[in-house]
Amino acid sequence: MALNPPGIAIAIVLGLLLLVGNLLAIFATRMAATGRMDRASMGGIRTSSTRLSDATWEAAHRAALPWVYVLNGIGAVGGVATMCLGLTVMPFLISCGISVACTAAGAIAQLVVGERAASRVAEQAQ
Repeated sequence: MALNPPGIAIAIVLGLLLLVGNLLAIFATRMAATGRMDRASMGGIRTSSTRLSDATWEAAHRAALPWVYVLNGIGAVGGVATMCLGLTVMPFLISCGISVACTAAGAIAQLVVGERAASRVAEQAQ
């Protein structure tokens, strides 16, 4: 039994979701790291430690920013690849899988790295 390709419409929709979602993650983390998004906003790394003060908020986002650039950047590139590979089977599945995995890893890295950085800043302030 042969696998059928998903089609270009599905590939474009899925690829755009991955591209836009990853670019928004990069943009929001960068804004918070540079002080253009405060802790009262709806975006960013929102944990109890990161919302303690402006210093913990910015420290968390500065620490997470390199991880976001790499993982969410790969996720965004994978989104573009997903859009282009809609008429194939295995390349589409591989690019989509890598993009989703990097998106999830980027979200987890933001939480873990950001929380640790915010906790260190909060402990030093006490």
